[in-house]
Amino acid sequence: MTRSKGENQPPLPGVIAEVDRLLRLARTRDASDLHLEPTAEGLTVRMRLDGVLQDVETLPKDLARPIVSRIKLLADLLTYRTDVPQEGRLREEDVDGLGDLRVSTFPTIHGERVVVRFFGTSRPNFDLESLNFPLAVLDGLRRAVSATSGVVLLTGPAGSGKTTTLYALLSGILARSSHRIHIITVEDPVESVLPGVTQTQVNVPGGLTYAAALRSLLRQDPEVVMVGEIRDRETAEIVTQAGLTGHLVLSTLHGGDVASVIARLLEMGLEPYVVTSALKALLAMRLVRHLCGDCRRQGPRVPLRISGHVHETNTFESVGCAGCGSTGFRGRLPVVEFTTVSGELKKLILRSSDSDALQAQLHAEHVRTLLERGIELVETGRTTLDELQRVLGPIETEESTHG
Repeated sequence: MTRSKGENQPPLPGVIAEVDRLLRLARTRDASDLHLEPTAEGLTVRMRLDGVLQDVETLPKDLARPIVSRIKLLADLLTYRTDVPQEGRLREEDVDGLGDLRVSTFPTIHGERVVVRFFGTSRPNFDLESLNFPLAVLDGLRRAVSATSGVVLLTGPAGSGKTTTLYALLSGILARSSHRIHIITVEDPVESVLPGVTQTQVNVPGGLTYAAALRSLLRQDPEVVMVGEIRDRETAEIVTQAGLTGHLVLSTLHGGDVASVIARLLEMGLEPYVVTSALKALLAMRLVRHLCGDCRRQGPRVPLRISGHVHETNTFESVGCAGCGSTGFRGRLPVVEFTTVSGELKKLILRSSDSDALQAQLHAEHVRTLLERGIELVETGRTTLDELQRVLGPIETEESTHG
């Protein structure tokens, strides 16, 4: 391993052991992120568990700088630069089987703050069937990616499971193919290595943007293309044109729900006929924490207003036990909205209709919204109403007609 410039002495053995302990503790608890934040009192250790940041411990103040320096050293960052943000990776061989981990540092008034991102297990197995999608959505996704052309778009905020779903879709395409299939991805960053897939990471300072990479990779004769994110009109135009010219393209676009994604493509300036011709399916995603089945308890019935109607909803509450680490939750579940693009929806897109009109049509076609899917998870005891509101925002309630 190349030692970072300016590092004169090896870290103390106690610091090496402490960094190893923190990384292994985060992996053992299935944390997605390890946060190390220097404060006036010490080094605060937090972990993001099932999407929620939780305090773990506070280490002595004199350990803060050595621990941060050790992580920077492993990630090949400049240890003598503490005044600028830096990004790097911890390679699997440097952290003894914990996997490739992403590292980000950021200067603060008390020292450098570090976030280490974990990407599932060190050897992830991306299986679409294990992601707990509703059966109808699972079948719809399978049909969408069995096509030889067109665009399948995913939307949702950061940490909503989009990349994991994309990887699972690609793995499924490879597994079901009876012949060698050429798949290329363009990502920022590459989060996991997929055997059998050619993966590329964008390098904006070097001129390798999403658009630039796409223009070149389409000359590489791919059958399936995965684009980490559509960020601008140029990328959107290349993606849709690729979908129209015999490529299956999987990508993401930030938006609140299915209707807003379609509206955003139109707002980017894409021709409506291009959108209707290229776009095959859309999936909006969120993740909620899964209630621990060992300690959950029945809660009160709550009158909720859903799609204009008041619905008496059964609720459950988190308690906490040894099995769930006293959090009340184990793992996460997807809340999804899925649709294909056909029929009356295409007509509305051709008329450049706004998101309200598109949403009304989706409702007429009985496409279940994120809220409706989420309420089903609440009623069946798989999550709580509070957790759903944490993810989707406030849900309208009414006084019960039963007093």
